[in-house]
Amino acid sequence: MVDGLKVKRGNGLGVRREFSLLEKEQRGKRERGKTLFHKRIFLFLFVLVLFLLMMSVAKARGWLIASDGEPVIKGNTIVLDSLTLEQKIGQMTVTLWLPENVEAFHRMQIGGVHMFALESEQTFSDAITHVQEGASIPFFITADAEGCISPFENIRILAPLSSIHSVGAAYEKGFNDGEFMRKMGFNVNFAPVVDLGDTIWRCRTFPGDEKQVATFAQAYVQGLQSQGLIATAKHYPGKTLIGKDPHKFIVGEDIDAADVYPYVYLSQKGDVKSVMVSHVITTGTADSNGVPSVVSPSVIADLKKQYHGLIISDEIHMLGLEKFYSSLDEMYVAVFAAGNDVVLNFDKNPHELHRMISVVAAAVRDGRISEEKIDVSVRKVLGAKGFVVE
Repeated sequence: MVDGLKVKRGNGLGVRREFSLLEKEQRGKRERGKTLFHKRIFLFLFVLVLFLLMMSVAKARGWLIASDGEPVIKGNTIVLDSLTLEQKIGQMTVTLWLPENVEAFHRMQIGGVHMFALESEQTFSDAITHVQEGASIPFFITADAEGCISPFENIRILAPLSSIHSVGAAYEKGFNDGEFMRKMGFNVNFAPVVDLGDTIWRCRTFPGDEKQVATFAQAYVQGLQSQGLIATAKHYPGKTLIGKDPHKFIVGEDIDAADVYPYVYLSQKGDVKSVMVSHVITTGTADSNGVPSVVSPSVIADLKKQYHGLIISDEIHMLGLEKFYSSLDEMYVAVFAAGNDVVLNFDKNPHELHRMISVVAAAVRDGRISEEKIDVSVRKVLGAKGFVVE
């Protein structure tokens, strides 16, 4: 009996040991299973975060924007109907240059890029070469080289317009500015400013009355355009450099005949190739009917009656315009519907540019914007780039 009990006890201990070992093994399996599960969850989350990060970068750089195909170009002749509606609107757009967005600009057929300060002439030249390489239609390469606040401040000092006191000096400045910019690859300068007076910056416009300003501006235009650049008289219809700054505020001013005189003079001379329209809400000689001039069909229509060059909007995200609207979509439609040939949109996100183009294209398709008006503007843009348009 004792021996039998011992055996039973021994068997019991053995069973308990086996049970304990089995329990440990099962516990180990569960722990390993949990560890493997946690590793898989971690790996899944890591891959998901990496994917979302890559998608975010791709979206920010415009890699997800598809191309609508290439326009038909034979030598210097381009077939207008070979551009989609979206590509036509793209050609009417000038945006901020950012190197990471260049491929997206190519796919959208953006019309031009605007450049701010870089380190050297070579840096500008390299950047411009990169933009133009592979472009079906050459880009407008633009800058605000007025001399007062210059994108070339790291390279050379440009004389401010306020320092010009003779026709000869105005022509020389235009010639020198044009030669300097042409060598780097620029083809558009958003200058000269022909506002009468500058109480905000105190250096951006010529001294004197409307006749002196007009005469100096014409000489500057001739000098600049002798170097192959497009000059831009701005900011129609005047009074953008006094009182409140339209970069920051919604501004209203009364315009008289003196304010518009330089534009009348320049249009009669027939040299200046573009005019920029401001965000100022105007009354008087140029009445914008309660909206910023740049979105006023009446202001732009009156300007086009006397002037046949490019009509360019001031940058549309300036608060003097953007704050006037409750939504960007409303603003986008208004600025194209008003009749601007070129629209400056310096948004850094290429997808927002793409969205603007889509919004405007939808407005054309539903009749809020005339497609004929778009075609007229695109013909002017392509003509300014040296194309014969069929």
